Amino acid sequence: MFGSAAQLYDDHAPEFKAIVLTMSDSDMYPLTEPENMPKALLPIANKPMLWYVLQWLEQGGILDIKIVTTREWEVEISNYVDVYKGIANITVKELDDVTESADALRLLAPQIKSDVVVVPCDLIVDVPAAHFLDMFRLRRPAISTLFYEMMKSEGGGGSSEARLDVPCIGIDQPSSRLVLVQDIEKKQAVTSLPMSLI
Repeated sequence: MFGSAAQLYDDHAPEFKAIVLTMSDSDMYPLTEPENMPKALLPIANKPMLWYVLQWLEQGGILDIKIVTTREWEVEISNYVDVYKGIANITVKELDDVTESADALRLLAPQIKSDVVVVPCDLIVDVPAAHFLDMFRLRRPAISTLFYEMMKSEGGGGSSEARLDVPCIGIDQPSSRLVLVQDIEKKQAVTSLPMSLI
């Protein structure tokens, strides 16, 4: 009896698959120059950044993981996956001449046949993956996203000229639905909303 049940479970397609984006990152210059290492392998507390992402996915029960990278980092990422001690089935996919995440997803779209969790290689959160996935199971939205509040710099570093685009995020509180994402400038005091949101 147990043998047949185990066989049925093994043949069952996973509920979620994951795509981990490890594209080039010029924001981390000079750490991520070609003679150094990819951003995904930069150490945090003596573990590569990618280790935290893989652990988060595995703890959420996502065991079918595809790591997408560029040609320049494919060997380094593959070497790390070979020595990573986890329980997931991890494959590395090299995409030629792709540096942006959206381009990578466009190329992979024909291969995506089930629910997929797309995460960057620098995702380190204190929200358990199981909680995030349970909210998705409960609500069955077309898309779910995880937002975070940016921490303020303690040293006050950076240029006074530096400015990040501030997104305006609208969430319907009773249903926890994302209803608006719009980039606005800091000096812009008013933003337009569709009548359907009012």
